[in-house]
Amino acid sequence: MRSTQAYLLGLLLVAAMLPTTAGARFEPLELGEAAALMEELGGTARHPNANSVIGFDHQYIEFDERGAYDETHHTFIKILTDEGLNEHGDESIIYHRRYGSVDVVLARVIKADGTEVVVDEDLITEGTPPQVSAMNIFETDFRELTIVFPNLEVGDAIETITRLDYEPLIENGFNGMYFAQSTSPIEEVTITIVGPVDMPLKHIVRDGDLEFTESTADGKHVYSWKGTNIRHIEPEVAMPSPAQFATRVVVSTIHTWEELSNYLWEMTDEKCVAEEPVKELVAEITEGLDSTEDKIRAIHYWITENVRYLGIAMDRGAYLEPHFAAYTLEKEYGICRDKAVLMVTMLEEIGVPAWVVIINVNRLTDVEIPNTLFEHGIVAIEGPDGEYLYIDPTQETSREVYSTYVGDRWALVLTEGGTEIRKAPHVPASANSGDVVDTSILTEDGAISGTVTITGTGMYEEILRVIAKSAQEEQLRMAWEGAVQELYPGAEMTSFEVTDYEDLYEPIRITVGYAVDDYALEANPYFLFRVPAATGQFDFLSEAMVGRLTGLAERKYPLALSMTLGLEEKGQVVIPEGYTVASLPDNVSYQEGVIGLEIEYTFVPAARNDGEALIKYHRTFGIDSFQVSPKDYLALRDAMKLAGKSTRGEVILKKVEG
Repeated sequence: MRSTQAYLLGLLLVAAMLPTTAGARFEPLELGEAAALMEELGGTARHPNANSVIGFDHQYIEFDERGAYDETHHTFIKILTDEGLNEHGDESIIYHRRYGSVDVVLARVIKADGTEVVVDEDLITEGTPPQVSAMNIFETDFRELTIVFPNLEVGDAIETITRLDYEPLIENGFNGMYFAQSTSPIEEVTITIVGPVDMPLKHIVRDGDLEFTESTADGKHVYSWKGTNIRHIEPEVAMPSPAQFATRVVVSTIHTWEELSNYLWEMTDEKCVAEEPVKELVAEITEGLDSTEDKIRAIHYWITENVRYLGIAMDRGAYLEPHFAAYTLEKEYGICRDKAVLMVTMLEEIGVPAWVVIINVNRLTDVEIPNTLFEHGIVAIEGPDGEYLYIDPTQETSREVYSTYVGDRWALVLTEGGTEIRKAPHVPASANSGDVVDTSILTEDGAISGTVTITGTGMYEEILRVIAKSAQEEQLRMAWEGAVQELYPGAEMTSFEVTDYEDLYEPIRITVGYAVDDYALEANPYFLFRVPAATGQFDFLSEAMVGRLTGLAERKYPLALSMTLGLEEKGQVVIPEGYTVASLPDNVSYQEGVIGLEIEYTFVPAARNDGEALIKYHRTFGIDSFQVSPKDYLALRDAMKLAGKSTRGEVILKKVEG
């Protein structure tokens, strides 16, 4: 029996030879070789904090002059923990039948004792992805192939060989992203790409180092990358997609972003045909509206309310050729590009030029090499200052027409003649901000009663709307009753009202009344109490979100919020007649990187307020980036500590003698 090291060296030699043979395939391990490799890989002592270890991941890709290509993957993964067992108990590949096919050449479990369990055909199933079926949508081209590994236990390994054949998304434009790092450590990874010599491949390695070689044989160019002993990515709570950090090879035969923009414009423009049903609909929903802005809003709301979004992650980027606008209108559902094409068509019917845009939402974009590896499609129109304004017709609960999450993301606008990729303008935290206003009255016996109104702008308001939609009014009432009870022992909610979450023309508002006996502590001649708005109980969204995501002492990866986030809280307490302020909590002014916090307490004497003395509280808080860097994360934790200290601060009143 050969040693594991000798066997792995043999695999490398085979991988090096594969590109010279068209249609080359990997061979399964012999059982003895598999057992030796499993022993060599070791367990959790060798791989602490890992749930599995990848013995090898070999990828072979060959493309032709059209940009069509096939991929063959040969992987060997050893299971180290129960979490790894759950992760690898089955594997799924989602693909689109119009563009490709998947073939399972080998799937088996290698038991710890060296025996094998071959996956039977009945454990390799193909069907409509569950997320499509759940929407009661009949779309036969979306497919999901699933492999279930039987009798898999900790200490076992799985070995798979899969072949994927793809038609080109871009004629003569092969491109892709291939990963050499995972959330599991990898002992060895090889990526080999073969293509015609007259279609040179632009390539770059991001976030890591790989050994690279290239050669030419039989009219084909061979590009090879190799890595060994690749450390794994240890997931952190609320981190961006690991695809943003993993060592990866980005490749493309597309020359420029302008070329890609123009090509995809041609693909989408021919679908933007205003057939009679589209014309009639636009006329109907814009009837009686005078301003262009009102018409744009009416079109946006109609699409978000009437065309269901089929959000589904595909196996190769996300850019699929969209359907004709009339088709999407008829079916009343579509993927993001379908909804974007329909919106572009409808906007052009009212004389507003519009373009489809592709962006990434969950990770930063590798802009060095033009590629189609985008997650999402939206719409752009030209704003009054010449900058694009972005509209996302898949935001089905958004009151805002112009998206407030796109800021600072790379966007490729698909235009005739093409355009360079660009960053969308920054969207400040104030555009995605909560708005909390509380007014209360403190009586001389220490009781307090008040009313608080919660609303917001941008994504904050949208999240409130989503919560209202999913929770329904009674559950919301119970949640707010709990929040009021946290204000002080014995606190009661005296009223509750939430506006219609389905009415996109008005911001959603939640209004809560509360009352507390013995709220202020009497220590004659003093009264001590906390301003209700300062307790944090009324901003349950950002406080809960940020508080939940700042538990780590430090971060290795950014904190992914997906949006900028802000808050403005205003509170005022009418104090009893005959009292003045002896002491107020300290004010706070903090700005570090993208984190800002301002807290101010103010005393307004009765003489300056129609006979009523007031304590005013004002807090503004902002996270001015959709990804918080590890350095800014430390500033965020500092700001949260300062806010918490302010929350515990008490107002001290003193009775005026005489």
